[in-house]
Amino acid sequence: MSGLNEMIRRTTMDALTTYAQHYIDREWERVWEENLPEIERIYEKGGDSAYGFFCLKLFHPLEAEMVSEGLTPRPVFPGTFPQSEEHWGPWEERERRFWSVLHGANEKPLGTLVTRIFHDHTRLRLPKPPQIYAIDETDPLRISHAIVHGDPPNMNPAGGGVYGRYA
Repeated sequence: MSGLNEMIRRTTMDALTTYAQHYIDREWERVWEENLPEIERIYEKGGDSAYGFFCLKLFHPLEAEMVSEGLTPRPVFPGTFPQSEEHWGPWEERERRFWSVLHGANEKPLGTLVTRIFHDHTRLRLPKPPQIYAIDETDPLRISHAIVHGDPPNMNPAGGGVYGRYA
């Protein structure tokens, strides 16, 4: 990959990460509150699937924006449950990591957005907002290894944005 191509790819991923985190920081509480009656109903019947419903409501508009700008997330943004990993935190603040490879208009992969969803297994609650970071890996096995064995970048304590890149 040429130096210019690499710079454009990294700049695009950094911009997407920042944009997505700002969107989450701005929208997550509103989406939770607006959908809380349905989230509660789902939680009563299926427990953790309520968090999946919330993620669909939160991330669908952001994915639609990406697609309208010529980006294709694979799998859907923020990712799919079977490809996600949950190994971190106490039951009251579990962390599940989802991932989605972003492809540009030329169908070449740009990188992967990893989304950290924090949730409570003891009651219906999100202890903090989702957080997003980018990794360079685009191969599913390598992505899985990177998110399980690597530490996420230092996150902004004021709201969750990424300070540094995790590569």
